Amino acid sequence: MDVIVADYAGFCSGVARAVKMAERAPKPLASLGPLIHNRQVVEDLAAKGVRPVVSLDEVTERTVLLRSHGVPPQVVEEAGERGLEIIDATCPFVRRAQQLAAELAAAGFEVIIVGEPEHAEVRGLVEWAKGKAVVVPSAAEAAGLPWHPRRAVLAQTTQSRATLEEVVTALRPISGEVVVHNTICDATRRRQEAAVEVARQVDVMIVVGGKDSANTRRLAELCRQTGTPTYHVEQAGEIDLRWFNNARRVGVTAGASTPAWIIEEVVHMLEKEQVQVMEEEKAPEGGEVLELQEEANGQEALASEEPTAEEEMNTDQVEKSLPRLRRGSIVTGTVVQVRDNEVLVDVGAKAEGVIPLNELSYRPFTDPSEVVSVGQEIQVMVLRPENEEGNPLLSKKRADRRAAWDRLETAFASGEEIEGEVTGVVKGGLLVDVGARGFVPASLVERGYVEDLNAYLGKKLRLRVIELDRAKNKLVLSQRAILEEEYEKQRQATWDSLEPGQIRKGIVRRLTNFGAFVDLGGVDGLLHVSELSWGRVEHPQDVLTEGQEIEVKVLGVNREEGKVSLGRKQLLPNPWDTAEEHYPVGSIVEGKVLRFAPFGVFVEVEPGIEGLVHISQLADYHVEKPEEVVRIGQTIPVKVLKVDQEAQRMSLSLRQALREKRRQENPKPAGKRQEEGGGETGVKLGDLFGDLFGTQ
Repeated sequence: MDVIVADYAGFCSGVARAVKMAERAPKPLASLGPLIHNRQVVEDLAAKGVRPVVSLDEVTERTVLLRSHGVPPQVVEEAGERGLEIIDATCPFVRRAQQLAAELAAAGFEVIIVGEPEHAEVRGLVEWAKGKAVVVPSAAEAAGLPWHPRRAVLAQTTQSRATLEEVVTALRPISGEVVVHNTICDATRRRQEAAVEVARQVDVMIVVGGKDSANTRRLAELCRQTGTPTYHVEQAGEIDLRWFNNARRVGVTAGASTPAWIIEEVVHMLEKEQVQVMEEEKAPEGGEVLELQEEANGQEALASEEPTAEEEMNTDQVEKSLPRLRRGSIVTGTVVQVRDNEVLVDVGAKAEGVIPLNELSYRPFTDPSEVVSVGQEIQVMVLRPENEEGNPLLSKKRADRRAAWDRLETAFASGEEIEGEVTGVVKGGLLVDVGARGFVPASLVERGYVEDLNAYLGKKLRLRVIELDRAKNKLVLSQRAILEEEYEKQRQATWDSLEPGQIRKGIVRRLTNFGAFVDLGGVDGLLHVSELSWGRVEHPQDVLTEGQEIEVKVLGVNREEGKVSLGRKQLLPNPWDTAEEHYPVGSIVEGKVLRFAPFGVFVEVEPGIEGLVHISQLADYHVEKPEEVVRIGQTIPVKVLKVDQEAQRMSLSLRQALREKRRQENPKPAGKRQEEGGGETGVKLGDLFGDLFGTQ
């Protein structure tokens, strides 16, 4: 009897986050309502000091925990007024929907919430929309609404995408503007699809989860619709072995509020009973234990003949020399034959031991030769000393698992690092093969949030055992624990070596409006936007990308506050160093208008070099405001009047550049030019100080 666990079974990320927050919070504290829809988890938390209450009036503790479904805003306000410390375990997906409801209502939209009116999450969303929300469970309800000029649509996070799309379609003819925000958590759909897929492949389906959980009840309903016998249980103790008579394969799935340890407990019970089920089966197939069949008449006759005294003596001697196989013992054997439906192993008994295919490996395989080969020495567990044919019934899978658990217990005690391959993805995290099946919560895969767990399928992880219960077949592992230790060591080493003036390489981790955060090796430094380039940079994303490796200069180190300031332009040539050479007085260049000032405009002649065009140098007439003549971003010709390389200042003139351009286009006799120009320099006192003397 094979046991298949559906993908995405168990905790969703929001539930896992809420439980973890409850476990880590200082005790005692009150939970405003049951934290999740799972009686066992709620009872376990209550025993640890997390007391569920119906309202704030019942809270006697100093701290209140808000459950994953979220609460209306007035509850948060009231808790603050009562002086209660709040731990907000609201699911991030629900929190996003709440914020959207508040923002859209404030913007004048009628908020349409697609969901169940009595659901706690939906009731909270209505309150966040401050009464400007309408709940519609279906397209039919939506079609009956009156016309409205502006509508925004949100969805209960566990709602189906199909229902959301149907509601939006129904709203468009009766709305002026329809804005749709998809707030659905896709985990529900994936869990249901995976459960149905498994249900279609198995003989019996077990759905694990709270009886009061609508999510779990819906899972069971969908599995039953496939025609497969389906049983909804809250824990392993409710399982009846009679459900599995003649069953070859059993499927297991679980609702979003079912913890991994309950799922593993159910799986362990099913696997533990496999031997008993095999003994009761009468028509095995595909590698199961073969039932003894009647022999041919001639063979029966041979079997009935009496052995001679000498034969009896030899048989007794041989049997005494053979090892005694006991149920549950681990023995070493040699593979002597690999068949399509079984593997034969010499364990020194009267007959060769038989390993059925379903006892060969807990990892999936298509051919038994992928697992073992003739002549290979392997460890096996004795399931039965003799089957109906007199062969020992063996299991390599169980022997491997026992050895693996021994190694895991040692690793748990010592804290040593182990390696495991990711074999499956469930909503709450990853299933890994470490000789036994282990669970890595999503929050313990990496140091940061992991968006797509499927990217880890088939990959090897460095792991540490953080929770182990062999009796319950419970194994929780963490890669993050190892990464955090290494990060902290690297971080400390970086802090110890950081000094102002150093040139270091770093990775751009995050871009903001005011700069970029660069990872120098466990320590993030701020590269301010003003330190990116000698030229003006509007936003760091114009010159940098996240993940880019760059060189930076350490400008300052504040170990007390944990701050490091960085610069990049210091490693680039300063264009002002050659400004006098590149922009001699009297030359005409083109520049871009950057910004206005009451006294003129600043013009960029190249990245990093800006000059001032005084308001008197904008035109040959009186100018009240610079924007009367030029606009931001415009490219204009300017004449260089003065360059102060040390002070990094430059004086420019638009009107003289335009005069120069006109002269070149309409040349005049030398005498006339001399008369108008007042000299060969081309610069008059009136040009420089015309605004003071009233010169136009």
